[in-house]
Amino acid sequence: MALAKWQQQAKDFLGLGDISPEVLTARYSADSHFITVMDTVVRVKESGHGEPLLLLHGFSASADTWDGWRAELSDKYRVIAIDVPPFAVTGPLKHGPTTSTAVVHFINAVAEKLGLNHFYLAGNSLGGFLAWNYTLRYPTKVKKLILVDSVGYYHRAPLPVVLMRTRGLRYLAAKVSPRPLIEHSIRSVYGDSRRMNANSITRYQDLLRRDGTRMAIADIMRGIYADSNEIKHIRTPTLILWGAKDSWIPPKHGYRFQQDIPNSTLISYDDLGHIPMEEDPRRTAADVRHFLIR
Repeated sequence: MALAKWQQQAKDFLGLGDISPEVLTARYSADSHFITVMDTVVRVKESGHGEPLLLLHGFSASADTWDGWRAELSDKYRVIAIDVPPFAVTGPLKHGPTTSTAVVHFINAVAEKLGLNHFYLAGNSLGGFLAWNYTLRYPTKVKKLILVDSVGYYHRAPLPVVLMRTRGLRYLAAKVSPRPLIEHSIRSVYGDSRRMNANSITRYQDLLRRDGTRMAIADIMRGIYADSNEIKHIRTPTLILWGAKDSWIPPKHGYRFQQDIPNSTLISYDDLGHIPMEEDPRRTAADVRHFLIR
């Protein structure tokens, strides 16, 4: 019995093997509800009433990264965070590869399922990439756009992304996700890692091991680090939030978004990193509230 327990602990430490969606649903269903869209079960975390604000998380994250914004903004808004495919409990799309284009159209199907016809949209990192692409393809649906340390221009991909999309390496990364590597990755997205919640390490590792997720990551990551001229076609009022200590995406990209999107405002936080909405939800949500009501 003791040997079996030790073996399981070693397996979990190394991140060996996948975890079924049923196990993850049971483990991470608190404060969540589930909807089925295009045969894919989507985990949703939702708070409040009023005008809807849809939130899209970044690479290898989950709807949980927006818990702070839900707490801060749900007094006035219907704040909705989803597990974006192929990540977290939702996992890969059921039909065809989980490419960024497929996910953008899937997000539209999720919005329709949730009854969202005209809403505010925010995205962090990869979620920002999906958010501005969604805005270009469904411009009449997005009232205002919020980009938080968003992907949009060429830069050297961070190590976790390189591991998951490089041929040869990605097959190893799809089988093994050691806890020290996960912890290092999480620490690297904070401006001050002392703000990190230790419990989030286990959550990130568990959700990365969702059945099928690690093999599907390469599909969504292909091509997103190239410069895009499409950004200049966005006409939706846009708020750009950026952590000046972002080590994943250069802070200068925030200024490029501001230059390329005509009706945009940039706010930079000197002490925050790549996920400022999680690192300091109160301050960042206050800036969002001001942007949405003006």
